[in-house]
Amino acid sequence: MKLRFWGVRGSFAMSGRDYLRYGGNTTSVELVSNAGDRLLVDLGTGATELAKQLMGSEFGKGKGKLPILLSHTHLDHIQGLPFFTPFFIKGNEIRIMGADPIGGLSLEATLQNQLAPHYSPLNGLENLAAGVSIESFVPGASFELPGFVVATAAVPHGNMWTTAFRITADGKVVTFLSDVEYPSPDEPLPQALALAQDADLVIHDAMHADRDYDLRKGWGHSPARAGVVVAERAHAKKLALFHHSPDATDEMIDEVVARTAAQTGVPLFAAAEGAYLDV
Repeated sequence: MKLRFWGVRGSFAMSGRDYLRYGGNTTSVELVSNAGDRLLVDLGTGATELAKQLMGSEFGKGKGKLPILLSHTHLDHIQGLPFFTPFFIKGNEIRIMGADPIGGLSLEATLQNQLAPHYSPLNGLENLAAGVSIESFVPGASFELPGFVVATAAVPHGNMWTTAFRITADGKVVTFLSDVEYPSPDEPLPQALALAQDADLVIHDAMHADRDYDLRKGWGHSPARAGVVVAERAHAKKLALFHHSPDATDEMIDEVVARTAAQTGVPLFAAAEGAYLDV
């Protein structure tokens, strides 16, 4: 299984010379099985860069198939939806899968709102040329997609819940734990540890530097050390620090990596936009 980070930033996109190495686009991660099956996690602004590449493949000919997992519907995770070019090519088949948001609206109604005329000239999902299905699941569910097996769990994100994923393909496991804040960084929840157990790669929220976390408790995000605790207790093979703060420059992220790596024997790195990884 191969993985590419298309967007690694949280909250909102950034640009400028201080954000060149790690990138400024918001959350989007692509996984590709050895057989060529593709899966996308989240539709942040990074997905628009993936879309450009996909247009040179079967997606540009209206023959592409893509499942998309949404961790939740905060704007930084769906902002790429109206600009994801394969949606505008007739014949493409795209499944958007996620949990219904808290508050009564369905996942489909929430995404429909994003394309309402107040926010988008698209005026609704029905105006996308591709065959687009919106599929809700209850966190805790497991299901199969072409080339992948996916297990899910609800994890706390401030005053709401997001969905975490354990994705298996080709005998390898990637765990996605972004936008999560445990009651204590040193006591991750059982469902997070279960998803990360023996994973080849854990992608974990690290929006806050450890030394800043006391000022940001309750914001719904983790300090870097929370990912270390998960990786160590779950016996994961590698850890990617993810969902970088929009305030974090390249040099600040370098410092977080150095400080965090000194605390653990688990190999770790900060996710960088455009980086490829053989899992």
